[in-house]
Amino acid sequence: MTDPTSPAPGRTTRPNSGPLPTAAVLLLVLVGSFVTLVPGGPIETRDFSGLGGAVFWGFNAFLIALAVVAVASAVAMLRGSRIAGWGAIAAAWGYVFVVLLDLGHVFPTSPNPIPLMLGLIEILDFMLALYVMALTHRGLGHI
Repeated sequence: MTDPTSPAPGRTTRPNSGPLPTAAVLLLVLVGSFVTLVPGGPIETRDFSGLGGAVFWGFNAFLIALAVVAVASAVAMLRGSRIAGWGAIAAAWGYVFVVLLDLGHVFPTSPNPIPLMLGLIEILDFMLALYVMALTHRGLGHI
């Protein structure tokens, strides 16, 4: 017979403590920070008209999908799901690659330089994404 006080499979015993819930909250902060970087907003002032509509909207669709995966993973981790940690790790890697591509002037390219505030936020988001990955791996028992 199963002990009724034992957690369900894939759940932690205390879903609101430890590295996974902390990683989940920080992942939500990361998504919120990235939302402030929308093109045409107060921080992202570069001109991307040279990309073309399909490339521009394809990149935006990727960023939206990345945010959806990150938010869904964070919410699931806050509810005690350990399996959602893999989605959080994937999303964090996605944010790392987006920042590296942008700061490395690989994609998206623009004739305008990266504004100082955008660069600073991206660097902070890069570090936050790495921290989310480390916390999630720790919460999953990998490190």
